[in-house]
Amino acid sequence: MFAVVVTGAPGAGKTACLIALTDALIDDEVRHATIDVDEVAWAYPYPTTEERVALLGAAWEAHRGASHDLLVFGEVVESPEHLTELLTAVGADDHLLVRLEAPRALLRQRILAREPTDWSGIDHLLEQTGRWAAALEQLDGVHVTVDTARMSPNETAARIRAARPDKLGG
Repeated sequence: MFAVVVTGAPGAGKTACLIALTDALIDDEVRHATIDVDEVAWAYPYPTTEERVALLGAAWEAHRGASHDLLVFGEVVESPEHLTELLTAVGADDHLLVRLEAPRALLRQRILAREPTDWSGIDHLLEQTGRWAAALEQLDGVHVTVDTARMSPNETAARIRAARPDKLGG
């Protein structure tokens, strides 16, 4: 099973990238499933990293049961160990790790533009963004790095596909 892991700090463009990549795969009729871990882990208290991994595994299990063998997912990967846990949870024997980045001021601007001003989680998200961005800058094993301040979601999707045309067409 092949997995495309799209990571980046909040505001880096993971969701926009997932949508663009999914649309490109659909256009070329490439069978796949896409999971935004934020969507399957939406809960309070906020799930731990281990709980997020388990929720991804459970969501993937339903898609695997439908004979999918390509998974595209978005998650803030906090460490090499976290990446290993994610890949193990979905049973990936091969993967492409994509890191999206943007200047920290732009990350903050994007978060404030997309989230409701009265959302109770905004302070937590803004506090964690800097920590996650710093951790992601140190992440080893990244195959593709994209500055989303300079590249559109569609351009990003094309770059991801070009990195592994054997699995992603294009």
